[in-house]
Amino acid sequence: MAIQETQQSDAEQIDARACWGDTEFGVNHTNSIGRSGGLLNLWDSKSFTSTEVISSHNYLINIGTWVGISTPVIFANIYGPQPIREKAKLWENLKEIKQERKGVLIIMGDFNVVRRPDERFNSIFCPRTAKDFNNFILDSGLIDLKMGGFRYTCCRSEGIKLSKLDRFLISPDFLGIAPKTFVTALPRELSDHSPILLSTNSPDFGPPPFKLFNSWLLRDGFKKAFITRWNNFTGYGTPDQYLAAKLRHVKDALRKWRATEHPKEEAALIKFRKEVEWLDHEAESGTLNPEEVHKKTGLFLRKSQNWKNSKRVT
Repeated sequence: MAIQETQQSDAEQIDARACWGDTEFGVNHTNSIGRSGGLLNLWDSKSFTSTEVISSHNYLINIGTWVGISTPVIFANIYGPQPIREKAKLWENLKEIKQERKGVLIIMGDFNVVRRPDERFNSIFCPRTAKDFNNFILDSGLIDLKMGGFRYTCCRSEGIKLSKLDRFLISPDFLGIAPKTFVTALPRELSDHSPILLSTNSPDFGPPPFKLFNSWLLRDGFKKAFITRWNNFTGYGTPDQYLAAKLRHVKDALRKWRATEHPKEEAALIKFRKEVEWLDHEAESGTLNPEEVHKKTGLFLRKSQNWKNSKRVT
């Protein structure tokens, strides 16, 4: 997982475990300069082992071994600069790194540049930076994977300015290893950028683990389900065994309560997301009218509040 613009001048303060979800991960980061930049790389330590790190303000690169791939793998997290000269310097640095290190190359992130005029909408296209970027891709022999999902990955000015700044660039030998690789631009949530996902298959991760969210405390029926099951428990064993059994007893009741409530919330959420995505797609095909812009802003604020209310507590 590659994250750009952490805006953390002391990246050690980032709670990487909360980003990943468990303890079996590796992490590298670079500090931001004030509120500008900051990069974070996370990976499954059971699948990838990093043996070398190369970093600057605009890139964070991990080189290592990926289970199932015999050659070294190079993951490069990019945050493109604004000035034209600095962009050109970044492309030269990446070309040098590619020439000096042999391996399967995967470059990802916010390049802060587009390749063609149609990758911008209601924003200025710069032929020079596009030419430099295209020459870098051509000279490096990289493949710009076709992206599904949303056409643009960056949305600014309340949906009026759109651009495709985020992408994956890979070396051809990666397609030899994973020929069914594809990229999808996912719906924007709290950021003005869409997360982009590179996939090689559709794995089944099994049933999700049990989680309790703050927002459940405000739902109808939660308090009754919890208190009823808590008070009606009978058990035996040592104090720790008794408590563990009692918590499992309560958890079973909450699962049944959620099985009833979740379909209702899911239906409302699907309707809400479709409304947001429809407005995003409308923004890609033409300028939203003032009423739609106001509606989109309101939905974004509601979405932010819902996210804050649903943080996991256990």
